[in-house]
Amino acid sequence: MHLGLDWYWVPEPTRIMGSRPLVRVKETFMKSLSIPVMFVAAMAVGAAFAQLPEVHPQPAPKGTVAQAVDDAAITSKVKDAITSDPALKDMEFTVETTDAVVTLNGTAGASDQIARALAIARAVDGVKAVTNILAVKTS
Repeated sequence: MHLGLDWYWVPEPTRIMGSRPLVRVKETFMKSLSIPVMFVAAMAVGAAFAQLPEVHPQPAPKGTVAQAVDDAAITSKVKDAITSDPALKDMEFTVETTDAVVTLNGTAGASDQIARALAIARAVDGVKAVTNILAVKTS
């Protein structure tokens, strides 16, 4: 007669000196250590971050991207100011800006146009100095 006990009975793994199976001992040992180890690791990381100096963003030093943006803005303002003056329509010129120093290069119909262009460039906000490489056109 069959009692159906084979469905409920599972043979135990081989025991060494009457102890629990080796696999279960290892799992239990790892589980019991994982919480304290994680706690100690979290405390160590927290202590390490607590000792770091406070970081403040540094302003961009001149001669970098910030200065290049400033120079480009100055160049644009100077070009717009000179080309919007009706007395300077026939001037052929270029504008270059380095460290807020504007260089005007090109030709003009008369010396009074050169003086006027230099005065306009000096009046633009942010310009430190103006270098003149403008010349009067010769026929």
